Amino acid sequence: MQIEFTNKFQKQVLNCNDQGINSKIYSIIQQVKACDNMNGFPNLKKLTGYKNIYRIRMRSYRIGILIENQTVTFVAFDHRSDIYKYFP
Repeated sequence: MQIEFTNKFQKQVLNCNDQGINSKIYSIIQQVKACDNMNGFPNLKKLTGYKNIYRIRMRSYRIGILIENQTVTFVAFDHRSDIYKYFP
């Protein structure tokens, strides 16, 4: 799968100072890159009301992604209490 990142996602990850979370994000990106399809990916959930928008749960943080035509776009990363205010 092809991977893309929005500027918002990159800025939010850079603002995170926790090295454990940053390494987990890197691990998730590598897993998504290695997947042929997203069906078997752990902690992936489709958001209701949207056709191709998903979230990946990571402890108390969420990663918002958009999947279109074999392209996964990482859109947002934030704490679970804040991500749904701005995503999608």
